[in-house]
Amino acid sequence: MKAIIKSRPEPGVDVSEVPVPRIGAQEVLLEVKAASICGSDLGIYDYTPAYHQMKLPVILGHEFSGRIAEVGSEVEGFHVGDRVLSQSVVSCGACSYCQDGMDNLCEDSRLFGIHRDGGFAEYVAVPFRLLHRVPESLSYEEAALVEPLSNAIHFVGDITSVKPGDLAVVLGVGPIGLLSAQLFRLGGAEVLITGVSVDTERFKIAERLSLETVNVDEEDPVEIVLNRTNGEGADIAYVAVGATSAMVQALELVKKRGQVTVVGIFPGMVEVPLTRLVRRETVVRGAYDARRENFEQAIKMMEDEAVNAADLITHRFPLEGADEAFEVAKSKVGCKVLFIPG
Repeated sequence: MKAIIKSRPEPGVDVSEVPVPRIGAQEVLLEVKAASICGSDLGIYDYTPAYHQMKLPVILGHEFSGRIAEVGSEVEGFHVGDRVLSQSVVSCGACSYCQDGMDNLCEDSRLFGIHRDGGFAEYVAVPFRLLHRVPESLSYEEAALVEPLSNAIHFVGDITSVKPGDLAVVLGVGPIGLLSAQLFRLGGAEVLITGVSVDTERFKIAERLSLETVNVDEEDPVEIVLNRTNGEGADIAYVAVGATSAMVQALELVKKRGQVTVVGIFPGMVEVPLTRLVRRETVVRGAYDARRENFEQAIKMMEDEAVNAADLITHRFPLEGADEAFEVAKSKVGCKVLFIPG
């Protein structure tokens, strides 16, 4: 089968022919129908310091959906032909975090596309306990976006306290930012979402979603927020991009005792004005990945059309077009870039 592989500790990937995975007793063989490039995949592609501990080679991809082609002897509840998607984290199920329902923070977690072979391939082996059924009303392409939506649900719903009337500023107009902004709006917040000039197509998507946008290359989001709130600041600043400037802006535009939720993955150390944080009693929290129940919440939201994920899809490529697909994703000329194997 064809697969997109991170083979060497340097920028780039290879598209290679590799054997179809052999599944264990509690695994299924998934025929991948759609797989989406995530921001972390871009970091892996460029081989930024955050991914230098990866053991190579590995097949990339953790946002994918497909059809079950084979089931292991101990698989329960799933059959050949079922339409499914998978969680991205293989948790241990035994550590204190897993026992407390926080499998996203598992002490012995293994992620598809980082610690084990992922879904940028024609087939992938998946433990059946990670599977979720895809309703007939959702396409495989939409189902591949359940994973990032489940992350956004955890970030916004589980980690950030939002209430009607709040002003929430989402810094970063990428996929997670666009999904999260919709969730903040569902929670009753007034929402601003920021980006830079290169985000032209993403701004268009935001406008189709009726989201108010700010181009930080042309306008100062801090000034806009302070003017709108009589100098008080936003209730929530949500950092959905791994940029130091966004982190600094978040601390400058959030109100005293306001919330800053950080979900972007940064390529290295970040210098921020911590004294400002101290003097304003700012609450800063990180948020990472998703819990199992967030996947079911995401599927329901997409099925009910409460959140629009399909409009984020702008490009589709075969596996053979890996380099072009990654360059498109990196350039931000689109938004969600998908691989369609076969």
